[in-house]
Amino acid sequence: MATFFLSTNDYNSFIRNLSAQYRVFGLKGEEKNFYWSRLTAEKSEHTPNRYRALTPVKSFFFPVKEEVTAEPPVEKTILLGVKACDLAHLQTTDAIFLQGALADPYYALKRQNTIIISSDCDSYIPACFCTLMGGLPYPTKGFDLNLTPVREGFLIETGTQAGEDLAKANTSLFAQASRQQLAERDNLRNKMTELLKANNKDFTWTNPKDIVTAKYASQKWESDIAKTCVECDACRFACGTCYCFLLAESKKSWERIRSWDSCQSEGYGRVAGGANPRKTKGERLRNLYSCKLQYRPENFGFYACTGCGRCIEACQGKIDIRKSLQKLSEER
Repeated sequence: MATFFLSTNDYNSFIRNLSAQYRVFGLKGEEKNFYWSRLTAEKSEHTPNRYRALTPVKSFFFPVKEEVTAEPPVEKTILLGVKACDLAHLQTTDAIFLQGALADPYYALKRQNTIIISSDCDSYIPACFCTLMGGLPYPTKGFDLNLTPVREGFLIETGTQAGEDLAKANTSLFAQASRQQLAERDNLRNKMTELLKANNKDFTWTNPKDIVTAKYASQKWESDIAKTCVECDACRFACGTCYCFLLAESKKSWERIRSWDSCQSEGYGRVAGGANPRKTKGERLRNLYSCKLQYRPENFGFYACTGCGRCIEACQGKIDIRKSLQKLSEER
């Protein structure tokens, strides 16, 4: 993995070069409201760092709604500004859609034709808790290129051969990174890690899997944790690792449509005759926590929650997964 320096002026040239060959999506918006937007040579203004977007990066590979009757067109795409929490989310969706008995061709095609340029977080919001889940506010793997802001530009790290090739194609724009710039990057990363730990200092739990496993029969699921849930499904549609979907056929033209579904909906598990294996909100929310914090690590070796905090921000009932785990861990 090589590291280079890219000045601010050359960075703008780099973006123009990329947009001439790829569909490039970057982050735009204001504080707490970053969203993905198409960048072009004429409209290249964006925010490469800060923190994650409102929409999870999985939506580029597993869209909210898509036709799965015909093969989708191949579009060479670059995602610019993907954060470490979203890179970790892709571990789950990759495991589901690529590593089973049969790879999903729609997901695989989009994944194969997308280059990921990630970036360090240089800020955070109160809902962020990646460090509680064993993560960090900067990427260590899963990217093709990574950006870290330093004075007068960025440090560029390559992570894959695709990233190396992209760097070689723009080699005239890159300079050798200095020791001072590398030290500046390390200082930023250490600072952000400590800020996130301080942001979550009130939460003392350390092993979510053990907590959820041990508290399966707890009455708190029903009486406390799920009490304010309004079943709006916002937490599931904001999550970067949820992969449940509904497959239906169009009544007019019979195309097969795949759309996101939510295990928090009462009708999700309902079967013929009206029977439902998870009748209550508490049972459904417990299953959600078990899925992400118990079943995923048991079957795949990692949590399906990376601490991005999107569910916390989206929840109309003010349910905070950090507080839920704290209540369960303190229950005797």
